[in-house]
Amino acid sequence: MAKKGRPFVYQSDTEKPVTVSVRLPRDVYDQVERYVKLRPGMTLTEFFLDGARLRLDTPADPRDIILSDDNTVIRELQEMVDAAVQKALAREKTAPAALDAAPRAPAPEAPGPPAHEITHDDNTVIQKKAPRGSSPPGQYKLTSRQVASLRAKRQRGTPIKALMEEYGISKATLFRYLK
Repeated sequence: MAKKGRPFVYQSDTEKPVTVSVRLPRDVYDQVERYVKLRPGMTLTEFFLDGARLRLDTPADPRDIILSDDNTVIRELQEMVDAAVQKALAREKTAPAALDAAPRAPAPEAPGPPAHEITHDDNTVIQKKAPRGSSPPGQYKLTSRQVASLRAKRQRGTPIKALMEEYGISKATLFRYLK
């Protein structure tokens, strides 16, 4: 798309951008176009500039990291490792004489079995014991006399909710007894 209005004015030739033509496979172009449309204000030029800068600023090959100008962290780590090695070597040179003169400490005892702690996240709920009177799974909640009473009350029109509360059973259990 041609620029409308006044032409750009550049102070020098180094400031003037270079026009580049790029050939892309259709599927890559479609992905780029979708990406740019999702970001209002972004142009294809800005997309390709960002990509080129990212590629130039971020070495892709691990060997490039060592060759880069900014490897102060690696140098500092190397110095720390060297210092630790030197310290260990110095300790080793003095250690044999000290070990011969000093009495040996008893070997540490083997640790006991690990203590199991009850831990939980903030969203964990510790269930309380079932209230007295509730029956274990697989057993009937009501006696045959209670079932007969339940059916009679329902025949007289007692609401389901009232029966559930009176007998302390769930809706599903109540309907199983009413079958």
